[in-house]
Amino acid sequence: MTDATTQRQSSPLAGRSVVCFSTADWDTLLPTNKHHLMRRFAARGARVFYVETLGTRAPNLASGTDALRILRRLRRGMRPPRRAGRRLWTASPLVRPRWNTRADVFLNRMLFRRQLGRALDRFPRSIAWIYSPYAVHLLPLLDAALVVYHAVDDLSAVPGADRAALREAEAQLMARADLVLCTVRPLLEKAKRIGADAHLLPNVADFKHFSRGEERSPSTRLSHVRSLPHPRVLFSGNLTPHKVDFALLDYLAAERPRWQFILVGPPWEGAAPPPELGSLRRRPNVHFTGHVPYEELPPYLHAADALLIPYVLNDATRAVSPLKLFEYLSTGRPVVSAPLPSVLPYRGAIRVADSREQWLAELEEALRDTHEMELQRRALARRHTWTRRMAEIEGLLREKLED
Repeated sequence: MTDATTQRQSSPLAGRSVVCFSTADWDTLLPTNKHHLMRRFAARGARVFYVETLGTRAPNLASGTDALRILRRLRRGMRPPRRAGRRLWTASPLVRPRWNTRADVFLNRMLFRRQLGRALDRFPRSIAWIYSPYAVHLLPLLDAALVVYHAVDDLSAVPGADRAALREAEAQLMARADLVLCTVRPLLEKAKRIGADAHLLPNVADFKHFSRGEERSPSTRLSHVRSLPHPRVLFSGNLTPHKVDFALLDYLAAERPRWQFILVGPPWEGAAPPPELGSLRRRPNVHFTGHVPYEELPPYLHAADALLIPYVLNDATRAVSPLKLFEYLSTGRPVVSAPLPSVLPYRGAIRVADSREQWLAELEEALRDTHEMELQRRALARRHTWTRRMAEIEGLLREKLED
C-alpha cells in the first residue's frame, strides 16, 4: 500500500464532497492556494466542485483584459460543469458582480440556483470551502455539513471593490462559519473579534518542486536569463500596480545599471499602466520574461542571485501572505522583501527593507550571503510545506466533523 493510498484512506476528506467558492478561475495563469488545496483535497479522496469567482469588483470596460474575461465567462457560463481532474469539477456561474442590495442578492441567488442547482444536488452534505465572502448569500442553496471560510486576502482593499458590501458579507460569513482559516494575523484578529473559531495558517510552498533547479524542457527564455551577467535579481509574480512597487524597481535598476533585473510574470494589461512600468521597459538592465508556467518556474528562480518581494504597503498587501516567500526560500537563494506583516516573523532568514536606500544596502549584503545562510533558508522552507499544512487542515476538519 502506497503512502498516498494510506493518506487518502485515513483522511477526513475521503468520500466527502467539497464545494469551493473561489475568487479565481480554475485556469488562471498563476495558481493560488485555492488551486493547490483543491487538488490535494481531490487526491485525498474528496469530490471537489470548484465554483469560479462570483466577482470581487465591477469590471473596467476600458480594459481589454476585463472585456476578454467577460466574454470568456459568458461563453463558459453557458456550459454545464466540466471535469478538471480526477474527482474534480469546475463551473463558471453567470452572476452580476453586485451584491450590495437585497435585490442584487435575490437576483444572483436565483441565477445561481437556475444554473448550478442540479449540479449541487450531486454534492450532498458537503464541506463549503469559501474564499469569496459573497458566497455567504448562496449558502441557503447548499446542503452543507460544515462551513469553512479561508480568509487569504482583504478583498475590500482591492481597487474597484465594493468595500461596504464585501465587509458586510465577510462579517456575516465569519459569524456563520464553523471554522475560519486566516493566512495573516490582521485577518485572524478580525475573525477573533467576531467570535469565530479562527486559526492562523500562512501560505506555504511545494519544497520538493522549488528546491530543484533542473530544466524540464529546453527553453529559449530560460537560456536568455542564464546568459545574463551576474548579479541577477529576480521577481516572480503578477505585475499588478496595487501590489508591485514599480517606482522602487525603477530606482534600483537606475542606481545599479550593472545588475540585471528579471521580472517573471504575466504582463500588465490594464487600462492605464503606471508610468514607472514604461520606464522599466526602457532600461537595458531590466528583462521581462512574460508568463512562465508553474511547472517550469523553479529553474528561473535558481538562475537568480537574489529574489525580491518589492510590494507597496497598503491595505491590500498588509493582508497578503505571499505564496512566493517559501517558494523563494526553497531555492536557498537570498530574499529581500518589503516589510509586510506576513514576512516580518521570518526576518533574519530573509532581509527586510524599509526604504529605497535600505533596499540597496540589503541587496548588496544579500549578494554576499554564505552557504550556511543558504542551508538555513532551505531548512526553514522544509518546515512550511503543503504536506504539513494539509496535516494541520485535516486535523481541524476531523475535530469539526466528529463533533
